[in-house]
Amino acid sequence: MESPELELFDAQPEWRLVLEAYQQQRDSVEEGWLPRMAVIDGVPAELLSTVHGKLIALGFLKCELSLRMDGILYQIAPLGRQALLPLDERRMVPEWEQVLEETAA
Repeated sequence: MESPELELFDAQPEWRLVLEAYQQQRDSVEEGWLPRMAVIDGVPAELLSTVHGKLIALGFLKCELSLRMDGILYQIAPLGRQALLPLDERRMVPEWEQVLEETAA
């Protein structure tokens, strides 16, 4: 059974583009937290703030206020990593397992 959040994610192609952009950036750097991306191909600039907010609110993307001058930093949450998988590879991850996965990442 798929979660309502994943069904909503699949219905919004811009959301996938944003998460994929963060995933690609994450793969190219050592740090787990990334600065906000101001431009993402395929996502209109006027929608980018709204998409970030929805992804955070629904648990796909985590944010942290940096103590440095970097501003807000972002990281893909476990639900976001599940959302990026092909449909047949997704599995529901219990909350306790998400906490373990986050501490291992």
